[in-house]
Amino acid sequence: MRGSDHVEEFPEIAGAKIQLLRGGNGPPLLFLHGAAGGGVWLPFLAQLARRFTVYAPAHPGFGRSEEPPWLDAMDDMVHYYLDFLDWLGRPKVRLVGLSLGGWIAAELATLCSHRIDRLVLVDPAGLRVDGIQVPDLFAMSPQEVIEHVFARPETAAALYPADPTPAEMEFMLRQRMALARLAWNPYLHNPKLGRRLGRIRVPTLIVWGARDRLFPLEMGKAWAQAIPGARLSVLDDCGHVPPLDDPQAFARTVTRFLGGDQRKRARRRTKPSRRRSGR
Repeated sequence: MRGSDHVEEFPEIAGAKIQLLRGGNGPPLLFLHGAAGGGVWLPFLAQLARRFTVYAPAHPGFGRSEEPPWLDAMDDMVHYYLDFLDWLGRPKVRLVGLSLGGWIAAELATLCSHRIDRLVLVDPAGLRVDGIQVPDLFAMSPQEVIEHVFARPETAAALYPADPTPAEMEFMLRQRMALARLAWNPYLHNPKLGRRLGRIRVPTLIVWGARDRLFPLEMGKAWAQAIPGARLSVLDDCGHVPPLDDPQAFARTVTRFLGGDQRKRARRRTKPSRRRSGR
């Protein structure tokens, strides 16, 4: 496997087969997708795969993954990914989560920071911030979802076809139903998560789209304040899904934080010393 090529696998983990996309070479990076992005190898994943071995599973119940009968709440999903980390067999991973996947990643990090090398949360759900009204995603039409999620409607085509086939409509409905089972509340949050974020003890980057109409930028600031040592990176020309709105800027920001540019590191290591002789 070279560069950004990827393969599709269907491992059985904790009694459920999941769709797993894997590509690239380098340190392991686990990417957890948002509510509508399961099982699709998107351009930003190909860019990250230039520096990392990217694992991009479709959550149970999403994409082409099976839905185990016991999966009906967020804590079930989080514990499934504890099993996934055990199956992966890596001492540590770089963990990146987008929206719903960011919520899962944050919950994971509160439980097992020792399994995570670095953490990137991208416009995550999961946290309610006083004074900020969040639109009810479950009450929106597909067009309203596109308007709230994407900075530019044309970028929505990767996940929301303009003229979907019956199979594509069934696929989108399945993922929407899976989201409802995990997070049926207008604010898409866990009221206990806020006070647990202080348990995260790994370097953390919060990435936020400045034009996010679903979760305003003030929520990104609240995340950065709640996680010890976290820093916030704002992408100006992005909405709720920076990886789709600006794949290159997103991949560049994440790669720089995760330390994946091995060539630059090698150049620094081989740079001649300029120590002065004491003679």
